[in-house]
Amino acid sequence: MRILLVEDDKELLEDVLTEVEKDYIVDVAYSGVEGTYLSQINDYDVMVVDATLPDMDGVEICRLTRDADIKTPIIFLHDSCELSSKAMSLDAGADVNLQKPINILEIKAQVRALTRRNNSVVDGCVLKIGKLEVDCRQKQVLVKGKVLRLRRKEFDLLEYLVINRKRVVSKEEILEHVWEKGIYVFSNTVEVHIKSLRGRFLKLIGKKLIRTVRGFGYRIDC
Repeated sequence: MRILLVEDDKELLEDVLTEVEKDYIVDVAYSGVEGTYLSQINDYDVMVVDATLPDMDGVEICRLTRDADIKTPIIFLHDSCELSSKAMSLDAGADVNLQKPINILEIKAQVRALTRRNNSVVDGCVLKIGKLEVDCRQKQVLVKGKVLRLRRKEFDLLEYLVINRKRVVSKEEILEHVWEKGIYVFSNTVEVHIKSLRGRFLKLIGKKLIRTVRGFGYRIDC
């Protein structure tokens, strides 16, 4: 999944990125203008926005994002514990307020929670479809109760498909949310990983699980 982090504190960014990039693709904007622009040209799963940036107030970023009809969940980081500050961010469109100094584990937990809420398909931190369980926290897949070892991108791809199991996701969307920048849209990377996952599931549960919707993309066969 892809996260947009709008923050100009490079020391904080270093700590956050070290931990968060273990599980997610992260784009960074160092200013409000850049963050607003990226939020409107890319499709993010979650945005993390600082309250104070060199060129723009974080509340204004939230407001501009919602005015553009962008529904990406927003985690708002602020220095003040005043209720008025929290209320302003929520009124502007933020979903969650976190006070600095931030706890990186809390940010990751909020990302998981917002993703679950946004897609309404998760039981706790575990995504379940039939005999398949995807543990988002432990980054582990179980089939019939047994651990299925997957490569990092195989797990990320499966997790994204399961989270969005109620709809068809296109190859372009998968590339944007699961792979880092620079993957050519005509690359067969997605197809190769889909084929690998299908082979594993066919062997384990007797079905390919991932269905191709010709001309549109892929979806999990519930």
